Amino acid sequence: MSSKQQSPRQSQTASPVPQQPAPRSLIASKVSFGIDETKLLRDLEHNYLGIEKISRVHDKDGKPLGSIRIDFKSENFAKSILGQNYILIDGSRCPVRPYWAPTCHRCHKEGHHVSECPQRPLTEQRLSELFNHQQMQIESMINAFENKWNARLSSLTAPSKNANVDQLVPIFKELTTVCQQFNQQNVQIQQQLGTVVNRIRDVQMNLTNEQTRTQLPLQNGHQI
Repeated sequence: MSSKQQSPRQSQTASPVPQQPAPRSLIASKVSFGIDETKLLRDLEHNYLGIEKISRVHDKDGKPLGSIRIDFKSENFAKSILGQNYILIDGSRCPVRPYWAPTCHRCHKEGHHVSECPQRPLTEQRLSELFNHQQMQIESMINAFENKWNARLSSLTAPSKNANVDQLVPIFKELTTVCQQFNQQNVQIQQQLGTVVNRIRDVQMNLTNEQTRTQLPLQNGHQI
């Protein structure tokens, strides 16, 4: 991207949706299955500040994975470890990546998607609003990164080639974070779509059963 070229997205009105906040949790991968979580929590609290809790990550079928979710008391504690790209667990360097807990756009609470919110049924109008909100969030993230990218490129005035490379490294790290955000947003959208599709199938099945029950009293053109 050139700092002189303007993206079509940048010419649009800025989205009112705020950028996704800095992560307060991270996922550590390549973690041994034999580690006791209680002991691990004590060890991590001894070596790192601000750890709130840890939990093993499971797949959609409930099987444990070789990853641990670590929640911190503030974004700054997570940021310091993400800057190192690893965390020490049982003497090994385990890669880390940011994690954003799913947030319900209906009740604004973490831990579940809007399609799973118990507050009220998901209507077609609300579903359209949610998709628009997701699109605005992604557009906002892209615009924010492009603005940073162009600002950084325009500031590269040092004559040393190595100096320019050093200044580009933080940009590539930010790009990695943005890609991780996109990936997680996509996973959340797919989960929401799956829930909506299941609900639509249930409604269709109920309608079919209702129609069948309505037609049962009639046979050969007259009522039983």
